[in-house]
Amino acid sequence: MNEEVLRDIQPPVLLPEDPNYLLIAAIALGCCLLIALLLWFFKFRKKTVLLPGLHEIALAELIQLRKLMNQEHAALYAAKLSDTLRSYIENRFQIPSSRQTSREFFQSLSNNSIDTAILFAQHTKSLKRCLDLCDMAKFAKSIPSGQNMEQMEIAVQQFIETTCQNGKGEN
Repeated sequence: MNEEVLRDIQPPVLLPEDPNYLLIAAIALGCCLLIALLLWFFKFRKKTVLLPGLHEIALAELIQLRKLMNQEHAALYAAKLSDTLRSYIENRFQIPSSRQTSREFFQSLSNNSIDTAILFAQHTKSLKRCLDLCDMAKFAKSIPSGQNMEQMEIAVQQFIETTCQNGKGEN
């Protein structure tokens, strides 16, 4: 005979609970916000911008001024060349040269620090001639010759290139 084995009563089988939809939604929303925040950060973060040096700005202005280097625009050329030089000196050495006459400017150089005086000493003669020619063109309406304009530009360019700062803020 076949006897059947009787088994003991089993506890009820638990059915899985309904998933917590609120928790799943919160996790999904948190992930979306995190992705959006990362995208925003990488898209709108400030990128380092290397600004041109003072000497680069001044040399670029000199290049632009070459267009005016003719007899027709000589007075304007001299005025703008003087402004470029004085602006460079003012920004580079913190010497207020744009509001001074050329004579006052050269007198103030002797009153400045020894380093600045030494730096200007090798260029004083050429810069003085350049600013004198610029003043003559601006105030006495004396038009400089083409050769004088070339010499003025060379003097300013050499001064700027000699006194430019390297990356460490030194000469």
